[in-house]
Amino acid sequence: MGLDVYVYGMTVLSTIHRLAHALPAADGYGEIAETFVCPGGEAMNAAMLLSGLGLRTALAGPHWGYETGDVLARYAKRYAIDVTGIVHDERFAGVRDLVLVDAHQRTVLGWFGQFFSDSARHWSEPDEAAIKAAKVIAIDPYFRDSSEHAAKLAVRAEKPYVTIDCAYDSPLHASAAANVISREFRAQHYPSVPDEDLLGMYTARSRGLTIFTAGKHALRYARPDERGTFRTFAPFLVEAKSTLGAGDTFRAGIVYGIWRGWADLECVRFASGLAALLCTRLPIADHVPTLAEVEAFLAARAG
Repeated sequence: MGLDVYVYGMTVLSTIHRLAHALPAADGYGEIAETFVCPGGEAMNAAMLLSGLGLRTALAGPHWGYETGDVLARYAKRYAIDVTGIVHDERFAGVRDLVLVDAHQRTVLGWFGQFFSDSARHWSEPDEAAIKAAKVIAIDPYFRDSSEHAAKLAVRAEKPYVTIDCAYDSPLHASAAANVISREFRAQHYPSVPDEDLLGMYTARSRGLTIFTAGKHALRYARPDERGTFRTFAPFLVEAKSTLGAGDTFRAGIVYGIWRGWADLECVRFASGLAALLCTRLPIADHVPTLAEVEAFLAARAG
């Protein structure tokens, strides 16, 4: 098995409503401009993006059910994603969500609490052979001990892995080549800790790169050997159609940069460009950019 990336994490079938104007306040009214039914989820988005950039990509995670499997399989085939590790379960509806987006925000409605509280585990275990075959691993933190097992397998195989939104003291963060922490995650889990202090807490428990994204504001990134300092990078400003999936896209860009063996700044710049480019498109599943498009976007913003 020749693989560039093995992606272990969340796949969903999303129904996305793009609103004609801003998301209305309570008791208000919003006009739907477009509706899309397509794949989503951190891992599925990463797999489509990485395949679009030319990498041989395999995907595993939640079972695909009777309401989700056909559409997800069609897109996997479109992007030549290896989904032999996916379980098709005709007794399970599958993981779905409903998303409302405007140009500046998105609201996600789903059944994730129900999915993770179910006594039956509707997800596959990580594939050790695929992890050994891949050059880089992407791991979502959501699948409890299964996610931690994927990290252990990657460490055992001496393969770098990239994760997202996990706690500073989690085993998944400790051994990651890179961990991308969103502003939303920090606000929810560490609301009273300033980013400068929190980044120090993360780097003290890490072997790799920690990145704090912040939407249209400058992101911060650091390694444990930088003695409490950090670097910043100003994101590329674009006229956004939607910010849905920007974090997933940024993580995919970091995975790509690590696969290329780039230095931190080059990884962050590429990931920022990829995320900015995707903000001008909706949905990700139908508008995955080529490497040439990303390179042209970055070249136009050089210097």
